[in-house]
Amino acid sequence: KYTCTLFQISRLIQVEISFKLKGIALQTIHARELPDCYAFQNTITFNNKAHSGKIKIYFDSDTDIQECKDWHIFNSVLQKNTQYILVFDGFVILSCLASLILCTRSIILAWRLQKRFVNFFLEKYKRRVCYADRLEFLNGWYVLVIVSDVMTIIGSILKMEIKAKNLTSYDVCSILLGTSTLFVWVGVIRYLGYFQTYNVLILTMQASLPKVLRFCCCAGMIYLGYTFCGWIVLGPYHEK
Repeated sequence: KYTCTLFQISRLIQVEISFKLKGIALQTIHARELPDCYAFQNTITFNNKAHSGKIKIYFDSDTDIQECKDWHIFNSVLQKNTQYILVFDGFVILSCLASLILCTRSIILAWRLQKRFVNFFLEKYKRRVCYADRLEFLNGWYVLVIVSDVMTIIGSILKMEIKAKNLTSYDVCSILLGTSTLFVWVGVIRYLGYFQTYNVLILTMQASLPKVLRFCCCAGMIYLGYTFCGWIVLGPYHEK
């Protein structure tokens, strides 16, 4: 029940309306598991502090997801598919952990070999090895695999927590798993280098990458200037 009161709109500064909503996801019942209960805390804010003739409206919503309690569903044991997914996630975490340890070990050994190489040249020929030659001992593919493994492990743990209804960080989980998948598929390119026909692509990318990065830096300056120009000129006429 609401009561309307007349007031002068010119004196209005800010109005906040808060309300709660509760919902339930019934589609999980067909999968023989407890349904999800959603609790939404919503806040609508009418902001007229600028007194510009247009009241800005903001909407904020916080969601809490939990398993519904006091539900009695016959033959509702833990879904086998859920168990299989959790086992698969555990296998992925163990595989990525093994890959992470092996790649880290390879980088450490390469770093030690690089130090021995530098000391040998310094003692034998009295010359210092340049920075570019030192980087030859660092395998960039291993670094890419390490970053991918770390993101996959963290994303898989978040995925298991979300499946267990302990977390709701869907965005963080999807970003980590999606980016790690991208890195994995990029890492597959290194295996094409073992074939003489496809190795041309790898060599072309290695030779052109520095020039492409320099071009992107120069073009990025122009793009940033264009973006700021549009923001300043068109900003007052559009909320976005």
